Amino acid sequence: MPDGKKLTQQASDAGPESPRCRLVVDRKDVVYIAGDVIPSDTDPVKVDERGLLRMGNPAPVAIGDEGRLADKGALAVARCTYKGEQRKFVALVQLELQESLPEKTPERRDALAAFLRSYFPKAMEKQGCTGS
Repeated sequence: MPDGKKLTQQASDAGPESPRCRLVVDRKDVVYIAGDVIPSDTDPVKVDERGLLRMGNPAPVAIGDEGRLADKGALAVARCTYKGEQRKFVALVQLELQESLPEKTPERRDALAAFLRSYFPKAMEKQGCTGS
């Protein structure tokens, strides 16, 4: 997180299966986090391929059933049961304030991976998705 005086969280709801959150420092968006419950036959990595490329150098990462780690974000996917149906849960973390990004890309990628490993199972559970 960049230095600043005020950190706020701005939650929004893109629907019951799609919570969103922005972390804001001194009125500047810093981190965007999204979670989605999607149909089981959707491939979110393929759907968001361009977005992942824009985040820089996406590469597979062992988070969930399938994950991608990029220079400015990460995505993880896992099969789950949601309201009795087979679905997938997808979490996306995107760094937004470019001038505050740590210069050392390997450390930034490590921090993103550590965050997503910790966040993903809790977000999936909170959304009501159970492992299948």
